[in-house]
Amino acid sequence: MIDFYILIIITVFSTCLVTIIQTFKGIIPKNDGWITISISIILMTALLLVINFNLSAWIGGSLSIFFLLIPQWGLRRIARLFEVKNYHKSRQLLSRLMVLHFTKYWRNYYQLLLALELADNGNKQKAIDLLNKKHNHLPIFCCYYQLFTYEILGDWQSCLQWFNNQIDKKILFSDPLLLTYYMRTLGETGQLKQLFQNLLTVQSILLKRKKYSYISQIKLYAFVFSGQIAATKNLFQSELSFYPKYLQAFWLVTVRTVMGQNNNNYETLLTTYLENHYILKSSIEWRCTKSLISFLNRIKNSDYKILYKTNFKNKEFHTTYNIFKSKSNKITLFFIILNCLGFIIEINFGGSENIESLYQLGALVPMIVWQGEFWRLITANFLHYGWGHFLMNMFALYIIGNLVESLSNKYHYFVLYLFSGIGSMFAFSCVALYTNTVDYILVGASASIMGLVGSLTAIFLRKWLQDKSYINRKRLLTMILVISLQLVSDLVIPQVSMLSHLFGLLIGFTLENIGYFLINRRTYS
Repeated sequence: MIDFYILIIITVFSTCLVTIIQTFKGIIPKNDGWITISISIILMTALLLVINFNLSAWIGGSLSIFFLLIPQWGLRRIARLFEVKNYHKSRQLLSRLMVLHFTKYWRNYYQLLLALELADNGNKQKAIDLLNKKHNHLPIFCCYYQLFTYEILGDWQSCLQWFNNQIDKKILFSDPLLLTYYMRTLGETGQLKQLFQNLLTVQSILLKRKKYSYISQIKLYAFVFSGQIAATKNLFQSELSFYPKYLQAFWLVTVRTVMGQNNNNYETLLTTYLENHYILKSSIEWRCTKSLISFLNRIKNSDYKILYKTNFKNKEFHTTYNIFKSKSNKITLFFIILNCLGFIIEINFGGSENIESLYQLGALVPMIVWQGEFWRLITANFLHYGWGHFLMNMFALYIIGNLVESLSNKYHYFVLYLFSGIGSMFAFSCVALYTNTVDYILVGASASIMGLVGSLTAIFLRKWLQDKSYINRKRLLTMILVISLQLVSDLVIPQVSMLSHLFGLLIGFTLENIGYFLINRRTYS
């Protein structure tokens, strides 16, 4: 049996350490209490280990879920709603999450969202009064409040002067939100030369901090304010496909206006899409007042080169950014269903921890396999010992399986999953026969999942060798870290078969390379 409590303890410490690292790297807000919460959970869990191991696992796991995982998920969800200008839903979600994470950062964030919601509903003066209200704000939110005051008023010229005269460059280039709005301000005021001078540098900074959504916004501003209609449409069909219709219409009308194709487009936009979006209306009023077209209808040849590089760099992270879209990956879902059916059958035929039931249903027993029951090489992959074993494997299959399926041919993925599991079971049986441990019993989808990990490692290694890009190096290092943690976990938990995991990993790595070679040989022959 896999000791479920050991897995929980490892997960708790890993989650806390990852959170601390992400905080120091600026991936999540530094002044939002994450380090304090993570260290407190580590100390609490470690202290309880001395008293009661199982109690430590339950309390540490619960604290991690409620004070780290749920708030971090919520923060990402709020950021996405904020990006599409849905201030009402983002404020509602934040108000619920503040029960778990009531820090000064989130209180300031709530005030900002409330002000933007009021402004978007037409209560501009009340929103501005709220933003200018004297409170003990965090320094970064003082910047945010001033920035969004300018956006609510639609005063982009004053906003640019504020950026140039009052915002320290060190602060500007360390905050993704300020940096993104700075690039938009350059576009709104017609400062195309400055926009293109900063474009690749800004994109590189955001890429290192894994702010992929902000990169997409930067590209949108570059394409729109330089009149790239086709590139803008392509962006809305790929990276920014989650943008609602009214927001896509707003930017498409803008890019057409830049190209001199404005035939009362703003009037149609206002009546059709923006009736209840007063902040966007302010931007339209600004553009109409300042005759935007006159200074945005031409860009230089050097700027076209920068646009090309900007669009090309998209290929580095586009796959990662779109892996977990709402559309289902059918093969992964199919294998999860098969495992669920296997587990249900176990429960109905004596229980998932009943060795006799597992044996009757097809668990791998090397001695029995060599007596002719080779079908066990297949069935053992869809059986699990206990709820902990089953849930951990299904979670891993969902995460890793979706990623592999999004990167691979579906037939290749199907073969990869099955043969990693079957091949690992067969290799394990051979070793068991050689070492005379043929009475060992083995179940679980772990070998197949490790085959998927091996496949991902091969993919990222190949991509890194091809382009030596930063993103593919990070992906490869991540996979090496995952493999290392798995092997450490296998050493700590004696009931886990490290051998079957290693076989699955090697088979997946090999099959991925063979499949790539065969596909490319067929393509170029």
